[in-house]
Amino acid sequence: MNARLLATFAVSLLPAVATANPRPLPFSYPYETLPPGKLEIEQYADVIPVRVTRENPDGTLSGVFSQRSMLQTELEFGITDRLELGWYFVFEQSASADAPFLRFRGIKQRLRLRLAESGDWPVNVGLYLEAAEFHDEVELEEKILLSRRLGPVNLVANLWVEQEYYFQTDELKLIYNPTLGATYELSPRVIVGGEYWVRGRFGRGGGTTEDAPAGARHYLGPTLLLQSGEVWLALGAYLRLDNLGSDYVAGDPYGKVWIRALIGFGL
Repeated sequence: MNARLLATFAVSLLPAVATANPRPLPFSYPYETLPPGKLEIEQYADVIPVRVTRENPDGTLSGVFSQRSMLQTELEFGITDRLELGWYFVFEQSASADAPFLRFRGIKQRLRLRLAESGDWPVNVGLYLEAAEFHDEVELEEKILLSRRLGPVNLVANLWVEQEYYFQTDELKLIYNPTLGATYELSPRVIVGGEYWVRGRFGRGGGTTEDAPAGARHYLGPTLLLQSGEVWLALGAYLRLDNLGSDYVAGDPYGKVWIRALIGFGL
């Protein structure tokens, strides 16, 4: 009896086996999908410090710092061994000197499909298709998910394009948003890495918006993943590379630093 109790206690001290599907690189989707019937909740939080214009009491204008934020809740569900469904609820807070507010922007749906089992091909390949319905636009988004594992090192790339139709202005914008990163597993609970991503628009015309910049915006930064069982936390802090050495520009929604945090819970 004592031996059985001792064995039970020893097993309880072992780390739980992770069955969730974490995101070690916050901007890059991994190739892996959830097992069939498995449900996971992910919460995104993006913080972008920016400079905005404020009117002074004497009528002059001055630049002050504010913060643009985005919150996104995602439900992921494994349909088959290789196919996964995602459903998003998106909120955003625009930067303002006096009255920033959080608003519900819309919803997104997506599918992620693995084309083969991990290791069957020299490079693991997955496909990603997403549709979004926002208050001012509709979007289609396509990604090719690539990864290759070399022991504790995992190389990941997302070939990513979007088509955004703004129905209020009858304007179509074609976006590219590729990512590239690498991670190193220090332990089953801690993964460090680095990630590069860029967001820009094909063609010219139209001004810079929060979703469709007139020129390419390049970011690079370190990442960290902490996980235990069904819970994980991913962090990324990115420095904007295309305007190094220049000061903050009032009205630029992309700022000079982009921070993203994700937390996931497997159910």
